Amino acid sequence: MSSGYIDVGVLPAFLGAVVVLMVVPGPDMAFMVATGLRDGRRAAARAAFGITAGVSVYVVLTALGLGALLAAMPQVGDVIRLCGAVYLGCLAWTTWRSAGAPVAVDAAPQPRAFRRGFLVNLSNPKILLFFTAFLPQFLGDAAANPALQLLLLGLLLQVTGLVVDLVTGQLAGAVRERVLERPRVRTAFERLAATVYGALAAALVADSLR
Repeated sequence: MSSGYIDVGVLPAFLGAVVVLMVVPGPDMAFMVATGLRDGRRAAARAAFGITAGVSVYVVLTALGLGALLAAMPQVGDVIRLCGAVYLGCLAWTTWRSAGAPVAVDAAPQPRAFRRGFLVNLSNPKILLFFTAFLPQFLGDAAANPALQLLLLGLLLQVTGLVVDLVTGQLAGAVRERVLERPRVRTAFERLAATVYGALAAALVADSLR
């Protein structure tokens, strides 16, 4: 059955697959935990919207058919990954150095948190390749406009991912608030966040060298 824009018959399978994908720990979830532990709940919320904005870019590129172009030109993806690795490496370094410094609850500049989420997501072009392989599987046979269907499926994916990221960030931020008065524990959490950023940077470098 088609609603004119999307085949509703594929929605249960699509949403089920998306939920499974979103709850499995990955780079975005690790970043959200690190952000919540480092900067608090409000910053984590901004970071979640930044991640969603990054996902929207890749959804649009998928609908435009640019995933195949990236697959044919892997060097472009390598450059994007390396730029992202440099950014995450710098973030890891500054986070490690500032660990334990006196801060107020949710003291991180909010626009910076959004930008971090956006850039971290955008620095992983494997998302575009994944969307190119994943989303078309759920195009309905009655689709008159496959590109529009891809955009709508991508929108559903973004909303689901945003909810998961928000919950993850809020839980991590709540943990941070409970340890603000315990400098040693807070320092350990912030250095854990720095380690996560560094691990994400290393993963991007490893992907670009394959």
